[in-house]
Amino acid sequence: MSDFSFAPAEYSPTGMPQYDGNPLIECLPRILSDIDVVRRVGNLPKKPDDAERALEPKLRGHGINRMKDIVVPFEIHLRLEDLFSQLIRYGYTGRNPLLASTVRYRLPSSAEVRGHGFMSSAETLTLIGLSGMGKTTALNSIARLYPQVISHSQYKEQIFIETQVVWLKIECPHDGSLRGFCVAFFAALDSALGIEKYSRKGAAGNSISVMLQHISQLCKTFFIGALIIDEMQHLCSSRGGQDREKLLNFFVTLSNDAGVPLVYVGTNAMLPLFSGVLRNARRAAGMGPIAFDRFSEDDPFWAHLVSQLWAYDWTTSRAPLSDELLSKIYDLSQGNTDFLAKLLMLAQRHVIWEDIDSITPAVLQQVYDNQMRLLHKPIEALRSGDPLQIADFEDMMPTKDQIAQMMNYDLARRADRSHLSLLTQASIAPVSEYEDKDAPKVASRPLVPVEDGVVKKAHFIKEKDVQTQLEQHGWVDKDATW
Repeated sequence: MSDFSFAPAEYSPTGMPQYDGNPLIECLPRILSDIDVVRRVGNLPKKPDDAERALEPKLRGHGINRMKDIVVPFEIHLRLEDLFSQLIRYGYTGRNPLLASTVRYRLPSSAEVRGHGFMSSAETLTLIGLSGMGKTTALNSIARLYPQVISHSQYKEQIFIETQVVWLKIECPHDGSLRGFCVAFFAALDSALGIEKYSRKGAAGNSISVMLQHISQLCKTFFIGALIIDEMQHLCSSRGGQDREKLLNFFVTLSNDAGVPLVYVGTNAMLPLFSGVLRNARRAAGMGPIAFDRFSEDDPFWAHLVSQLWAYDWTTSRAPLSDELLSKIYDLSQGNTDFLAKLLMLAQRHVIWEDIDSITPAVLQQVYDNQMRLLHKPIEALRSGDPLQIADFEDMMPTKDQIAQMMNYDLARRADRSHLSLLTQASIAPVSEYEDKDAPKVASRPLVPVEDGVVKKAHFIKEKDVQTQLEQHGWVDKDATW
């Protein structure tokens, strides 16, 4: 069943000419100011008082779990809310249900749809974040600013009976399979609508192509405002890459033909998905990617976040947050919000169980050594700052470093191809074409083998394999791969 009840449509003009006159937009909540976003996105549960800290240890242990519900909004939350607001509203400008082109575009018959004049206004928002940095929590908080389902009955004295799904969130299947995606979509739609109808379309007997057609049509039928696709990095593990390419192509089709805005969410490990095909990269960069990278130690937002969490202290003797403690906390969490929350929660439980007065740097180190062993390798990699160590954990690498690594790989691949091209040219062209007596001598290693400043000349035999002859001339390592 859905977590959200149907909200009856109430229409209010926005003051923006491209929005007004469109019931799908006028029924949405008003566009929020930054102050309203901070108040509504942030979540600070009740802090423990003296009476709660005087309870027996077992009860205080239950109170520590309230720290999991803390959401401290930052500037990146404001930017994300602003772009999500624009994504949904502008995506509806091309799907005004009062226009004849929209009525025709919703027809299930492809023959009737051709030439209907529909122009998609859908954009794509990409949310990239290190594992544990709270990107999914932030997006969930922002999506909940909107009713998930809105029921229309009448608009400006016109009968207008429609069910509008403002947003729909699904997770990529763990194996990145097309069938798994289809099943997840139908289940999410049923959950939003509070019914058990469309999940049956994911039965094993239905072909994938038919299910994809159903998904496209349902997106049109329910005017889905934004399709949020979480855990996109799972597509990188799909077998053979065939389902991955088909699914990415289907996302493009949804955006173009169904006019559905997309929100890609995942760790930095998903970046290679968009490095090979231009239209995928172009779509992913539609509204500019938002990156949830870890905090630096001197970031004032980091100190603010730690101080907010530090106020939730269930120990009997509350220790003030000193510079020494702040430094130790960063060293053991490396600016990752999930590591931070785990460290503080485990430390409080340790203090309560062992009947220690308060949290100290020594207590934090002991908790890290004994109870966070599984996280030692990624944390030590982050602490080292060595890109090679961090690269062992793709979902921990900062976004800019991940992109730089992809670019370096592409440049190396191009250099290899250029090297092979020069080798081949040198073997068939006259020496005079490569020899420049007036050119200054270059000390760096040349791309092709030289002898006394002149490119070695070689004659290839057509009947023999080129690779074998290159190896015989010593121009390429036989173990090298191109």
